[in-house]
Amino acid sequence: MRIISYILTLALGFVTGTFLFEQEPIEVESDIIAVDFEPTQPEIIIPALDSEIICLAKNIYFEARGESVFGKVAVASVTLNRVESPNFPDTICGVVYQAKLSQWHLEQGREVPLLNQCQFSWYCDGKSDEIYDHKTYESIYKLAELVYNMDIDVTDGATHYHADYVEPNWSKSMPMVAVVDTHIFYKMK
Repeated sequence: MRIISYILTLALGFVTGTFLFEQEPIEVESDIIAVDFEPTQPEIIIPALDSEIICLAKNIYFEARGESVFGKVAVASVTLNRVESPNFPDTICGVVYQAKLSQWHLEQGREVPLLNQCQFSWYCDGKSDEIYDHKTYESIYKLAELVYNMDIDVTDGATHYHADYVEPNWSKSMPMVAVVDTHIFYKMK
């Protein structure tokens, strides 16, 4: 059992680039070499790219998980188009979590978005941001990786969208560029 544990730990270290143990040789019996190790506190490091893909995947999940693949890609396209725009933050996570913050919470040392004052409604709608459908999220994560790595834009540069059952004031001042599933997409002039 110890050898299997060691092999799994070693494989995990090669995959993640971190090794969570210190090696100390122990007695050798027959032809089997065993290594004793002491677990150390793992340092969880999410590479920057992975955290950006997670933010993109979460945005697709909460904004368009019920849409077609094309609809999910369209939401991802808007997110990525905003990153490229000088009018928005220059990271995916910055774009996804852009919000007006509660001044009172800021004074207490916490960043809490004001209710319904976010770029993407799911982030500050007062509902849980817990991912419950892990199978759907996993497929959305893979799609987010693909869209990010292939630099796909199916919206002709759209930076805004809304559901087809609402009509926000800003939609009157921007040209509509696409309708995909239940979302209407707009480009800044």
